[in-house]
Amino acid sequence: MGTDVALALVMCALVVLVAAQDESLRDHTNGQPGCRTAEEVATRVWRNNWDPTRFWVCETQGQAAVVERCPQVPGLGSLAFMTSRGECVPWSEWDHEFPLAPPSRP
Repeated sequence: MGTDVALALVMCALVVLVAAQDESLRDHTNGQPGCRTAEEVATRVWRNNWDPTRFWVCETQGQAAVVERCPQVPGLGSLAFMTSRGECVPWSEWDHEFPLAPPSRP
């Protein structure tokens, strides 16, 4: 086998490995945190993975997260929650971000 073919096979294997690892980090649930860790309470707001107009709030460690809805803004309609900004933003500023699992689940 030539070095070009061997290098191509190694690169393909690395791409598959990285893709599989990235997929294992993604969260396919609604994203509700368990609010069981100090990190979840400190972060406070968490993305609702199934509805970008909603988000989860952890107010007290050990108590269930509550779902909140982004506000309606005259002229813009409903806003969408953006994880990287930790707040609701106009749809024109919203970008899709891959959901990551919170540290604990309910």
